[in-house]
Amino acid sequence: MPDPQAVSRAVVLTLGALAALVLTVSCHDSNSMTTGPAGSATVMGTVILGAGASGATTQGMEIGLSGVTVRVVQGGQSAVTDSSGDFTLNGVPAGTVDLQFSRADINARAPVVLVSGTNQITAAVRGSTAVITPRGHAGEEIEGLVQANNGGGSLVVLDQRLGAVTAKADSSTLIRRGNTVIPLSQIQVGMRVHVKAMLQGDGTYLATEILLQDENVGGEREVEGTVASVDSGAKSFVVTTVSGPITVKTDSATTFKKKGSAASFSDVVMGAMVEAEGTLQSDGSILARKVTIE
Repeated sequence: MPDPQAVSRAVVLTLGALAALVLTVSCHDSNSMTTGPAGSATVMGTVILGAGASGATTQGMEIGLSGVTVRVVQGGQSAVTDSSGDFTLNGVPAGTVDLQFSRADINARAPVVLVSGTNQITAAVRGSTAVITPRGHAGEEIEGLVQANNGGGSLVVLDQRLGAVTAKADSSTLIRRGNTVIPLSQIQVGMRVHVKAMLQGDGTYLATEILLQDENVGGEREVEGTVASVDSGAKSFVVTTVSGPITVKTDSATTFKKKGSAASFSDVVMGAMVEAEGTLQSDGSILARKVTIE
């Protein structure tokens, strides 16, 4: 018959071994759980100037914004853009995060979905608005005659560079004639429009702003592009736009802004990106009511 004391000692030793095994497994699992998220991401991005209130930008005419602080809201990682608008963020948790963009004239925030590894993005930012897209999918400026208004929230526009382009509108699209907001139904076949839009995966464009151009003398016009030449004596300058060169004239009533601050005609220099709003003149030029210099 087994010795009761020996059996008791064996039971105690067995229980002790089991407890040690459980503790070891527990510690291993605990250590595994404290290694952080499933993956971390590196964000290599460029902050560029957005066009209009919606944040879209002109493909091929991007202007990098320097001195912008880019911060991950959830994790606190931050970087400041260089002279080209480029920045890099390391150790960002993979998943959906919010990026905050800050500068004296900028206070914007937008979400972005990050995967483990390197993520390349472009952030089109203006004022309090930011639009983040994968690099290579920046916005586009479309200008031309309307070929069709499909009535279901989209236009077909014949653009000189892009050909026939389908531009879709949604509830966030700003549609205006001058400073007056209008419904899409007022835009008819044969009218000229200027569309700011973001390229979609199906090859169409989601319009962020549609401006109905008035081809009559005295009608509202808006142009955006790079300054090709400046005539200081005549207080005018030529802008290279997506549809060709346009002369912009100014007078004593023209207001100038540069990065949110008051400016003057002397701030208009060759190579600068500008946006001019004004009225069409009989010679095809525009008399600017407002000039924004970036």
